[in-house]
Amino acid sequence: MMDALPPRFLAPMAEFTSPPMRVLCEERGAARTFTEMVNAEGICRDSPKTLFLLETFPEERDVWAHLYGPDPDRLAEAARRVEALGRFRGIDLNAGCPVPRITAQGAGAALLKDLPRLARILEAVVRAVRLPVTLKTRLGPHPGDPVWPEVIRIARGSGVAAVAFHARFTSQGHAGAVHLDLLREAVEAAGDLPVFGNGSVVDRPSAEAMAATGVRALLIARAALDDPAVFAFAKSDPCALAERHLALELRYRKLAERVSRLTAEEATVLTFRKHLFRYFKGLPGANALRGRLMTLRTVADLRAAIAAFRP
Repeated sequence: MMDALPPRFLAPMAEFTSPPMRVLCEERGAARTFTEMVNAEGICRDSPKTLFLLETFPEERDVWAHLYGPDPDRLAEAARRVEALGRFRGIDLNAGCPVPRITAQGAGAALLKDLPRLARILEAVVRAVRLPVTLKTRLGPHPGDPVWPEVIRIARGSGVAAVAFHARFTSQGHAGAVHLDLLREAVEAAGDLPVFGNGSVVDRPSAEAMAATGVRALLIARAALDDPAVFAFAKSDPCALAERHLALELRYRKLAERVSRLTAEEATVLTFRKHLFRYFKGLPGANALRGRLMTLRTVADLRAAIAAFRP
């Protein structure tokens, strides 16, 4: 039975929101998912590794391409190419990533310091595609510079379908309190423009607190890495979850062999180690597993490690 809370979306996360994680989250209640951050320039240059980030599984129901870059024309061209793939329900643009290697390019959260450029980007991409376009951003560079009212004005004028606010400032990174008071003001200022909320939604109480601001959807990020069942505010059986994820990861890494020097098994082991401990964290034997993660070198090793936690 569905609850009265807004729909929950899996927020885009670099190196995490690939098809295996997206499918896991959809299976456990995520109403929408996003790709990892994909570089518009890499798409325009036909970079095989960049284009592989746009790979999807056939069973994915509602996945959006999450693009970043500083140049309006290149982002518009990248969006056209993404639309032509026929895989995505929409285009999501990043103006909130605080990572220095992104902001140094003038992309991500750097766009909050160059609002005229942000306006040109939104207008160019909306004109370029028929797919709906959304924006993921933050409240401003720092508490002394809350630019969210101007972002809303720009978004309304550009024709984007919605704005997702990470309810923190760039200076906070992913730490510190979320500013639900400002998020509520943003919802009120946006009028009929849908506003989504993001930031420290980890369980039902935190979801209810953010939903009280009036946002139309909730974006969940890091909590989904510990257990994708957070979208239903439930708990997964860790062994069943790990086995399902491992099967999806191996399937994905077989596709990746065309752009990687690693075999599917090698890539699966390297990738899956970072998930394995998360799934068993807090259980008896988890600390011992953490200490020997680097000794797991085959898929058989991973399966044996999972089996050790079965009752």
